[in-house]
Amino acid sequence: MRKKYRYKLDKSMIFRRFLTDLKTRYGSETAAIIWRDANLELQRLATGHRGAKRRDLTMIFPAVALYRAIESRAPGEALEVTRALGTKAGSRLRDIFLKLTSLPGIPALIWKKMPAIARKLTDGYECEDVVVDNRHCSLRITGCPIYNRTVALGCPEAAQLICCLDKEYLNGFRGVKYTRTKSLAEGDAYCDYLLEKSRDRNEKNNNHHG
Repeated sequence: MRKKYRYKLDKSMIFRRFLTDLKTRYGSETAAIIWRDANLELQRLATGHRGAKRRDLTMIFPAVALYRAIESRAPGEALEVTRALGTKAGSRLRDIFLKLTSLPGIPALIWKKMPAIARKLTDGYECEDVVVDNRHCSLRITGCPIYNRTVALGCPEAAQLICCLDKEYLNGFRGVKYTRTKSLAEGDAYCDYLLEKSRDRNEKNNNHHG
């Protein structure tokens, strides 16, 4: 039997930072209430779905729980707030990945491994028009398990938090330019992904000063 409150936003590297942002927007007292409600809803979702996958427990359920808690205390604001939270979290991850991929040779290695990376990133998704070569990786996602799960939970809007996060952090790989203009969660027929090989900024700086 799962322990009570085993699944908490506070344990997530991504979601635990949101409490500070909620305090900035709503003040400490209201933010604390939202946070409590979100943790209670997260626990309810986790214990109510015994066969839940790791992605459910670490991303989807927390996003849904947070959306519902905000909407309950500030009706009409949850989508705007959760999208902003996702964007901010994605920016933090982007900066981390920029540092991790700053070593010489990393961008070239990423492109060498791009076919395997693309397979890993799209595992479980329905994709079409997949093109991967040594300078491009493009595809359309026509079926997203994250969005489908939020729809099944009756809270499709919560998926946009994760979409906003992805859109930011995928710009954190040196030597890779990422573009996305459409999203299933935002009402489009598909999500379009385009990764293009770009000149590493470190290389530009080195050449400039040389």
